[in-house]
Amino acid sequence: MEMVKLVLAWALLPLAASAAGFSLAIGPPVAAGTGTKVVKTKSAAFAVRLEECDAIDTAQVNGTAEGIVDGQRRSAAVTITAAGSPGVYVVSQVWDQSDQNRGVWLVSLSAICGRARAAAIVPMGPQGFVRERTRVLQRSATKAEIESALKALEAAAK
Repeated sequence: MEMVKLVLAWALLPLAASAAGFSLAIGPPVAAGTGTKVVKTKSAAFAVRLEECDAIDTAQVNGTAEGIVDGQRRSAAVTITAAGSPGVYVVSQVWDQSDQNRGVWLVSLSAICGRARAAAIVPMGPQGFVRERTRVLQRSATKAEIESALKALEAAAK
């Protein structure tokens, strides 16, 4: 029986190891490449790449913009468009530009690759995404983490 457990553990090790490495990489829109879809996406805020995803064909990425405008909590849609390379996407700003100028915003991304999950909390500034404040997680982001990031952005803006 112990031998069966050992063999089973060794057989499942590669699956666990590959799932543990799944993450998201965030970069400027130009990092998505020069595919036709990228050129048509003029409102591109940033690019996201799925890293260490063994199931790239079935991977899913989604997200929302979360903000505080005039003291009121807001949520808005973002558009996520596949770029020319597998596992590379462009995230476009859909929310009202006047809201962007009056409040603080971040984009909360979540991705699934097989059984693995990853997320990113991407603060937005007047010039685009704020790389040094971007937080990448190898699990889904919690509501508390998103709220905390928004509060920190709001405090920094005052």
